[in-house]
Amino acid sequence: MSARWVWRAAAGVAVVLAACNSTQTAPEATDAPPTSSAPTSSAPVSTTTSPPTSTSTTTSTTSTTVAPTTTAAPPPTAVVLDESYSDIPIGACDTITEGAIGYRNETARVAERYERIGTSFEGRPIWAEHWGTFDGPQVLVLGQVHGDECAPAWFVQAIRMQPPTTFGIWLVPTINPDGLAAHTRRTAQDIDPNRDGFRVETPEARAVMAATELYEPVLTIHVHSPYQWIGSHNGGIATRVARAMSDAVGWGGIYNAGTVDNGDLAFLWEGQAVVLPGHPSVLIEFPAVADGESPAPPDPSQKDVTSVDDVARLAVTMRDAFYAEMGEPTSPT
Repeated sequence: MSARWVWRAAAGVAVVLAACNSTQTAPEATDAPPTSSAPTSSAPVSTTTSPPTSTSTTTSTTSTTVAPTTTAAPPPTAVVLDESYSDIPIGACDTITEGAIGYRNETARVAERYERIGTSFEGRPIWAEHWGTFDGPQVLVLGQVHGDECAPAWFVQAIRMQPPTTFGIWLVPTINPDGLAAHTRRTAQDIDPNRDGFRVETPEARAVMAATELYEPVLTIHVHSPYQWIGSHNGGIATRVARAMSDAVGWGGIYNAGTVDNGDLAFLWEGQAVVLPGHPSVLIEFPAVADGESPAPPDPSQKDVTSVDDVARLAVTMRDAFYAEMGEPTSPT
């Protein structure tokens, strides 16, 4: 059995619904840059209110006829639900600071499709949302990996608010819903999901590998905090997108996303490169929006804290730079 088929058998990916609408090593046990180099819920429902039967009544008398009367039908109504909404936990990230947002979709927009790509250790569904077109290249975006990282929510929201039109994005708001609920970096198994790229001991890592095999993305974007830099893995489109993002926000040179130099531990992007050899990835490290976000990162010296407004601005700017590098037409202002 090939490695690619192992991922699918392990994770059991299910299509749930369609809505209508370089060899540089990162420091061990951290996503830090190297020192060098620049719900269970109801399925979507579409309902149409049927008009009542029109009636025509004529009353015969010696000299009086009652004109026909018609009962007007109310306009049709349609209800489209986000199947994933109530499955995404509300946690500390929703209230960690004034103006905070969580990972639920509060944009009043509905993705083209929702697919359950896995189930967490504690039984929470792990969802992927498809935004944009199914034609052309597809990109996988992992919005949150560590459950105590809140700033990535603004990048998730930026994509939902303005999806691409010339390519597609499979957006996973959080691969670690148990950690999100508990505000912990690790999964409920007490495993760092971003060191499980080779062992795939966690259902969360297996979900990422299953999605990688199923969607065959041309690029994956891994979104983290609380540092402030951007890196790439396996060059090509990853380096171009990372550089475009970093230049757009004024962060200067990009880093090598790195590898884990510790036995058979591996970052998720390393595991993806086993599923799809040579698969390119971008690593975004947003600054935190509060001291309580990622309170104990692997390298505390790199932690940066900024405002909600700043992170929101960074997320939109990075999204636009990413889209431009993918050939997306500039939206009118």
